[in-house]
Amino acid sequence: MLGGINNALFFQGLAGYVVIALILIPILKWAFPTNKAIKAERAEIRKMRREIREIKRK
Repeated sequence: MLGGINNALFFQGLAGYVVIALILIPILKWAFPTNKAIKAERAEIRKMRREIREIKRK
């Protein structure tokens, strides 16, 4: 192949980006949770604190 492009190598490199994306996306979703998960967790913490305050008052 004189002066041409190696198609197999090109597709192999392209596939590498796809594989990395498939690996990184779940890791990033786990590391940085969505706002819904954060809001639900904060609401649960507030509820537990309220219950603890009620127990202490008794």
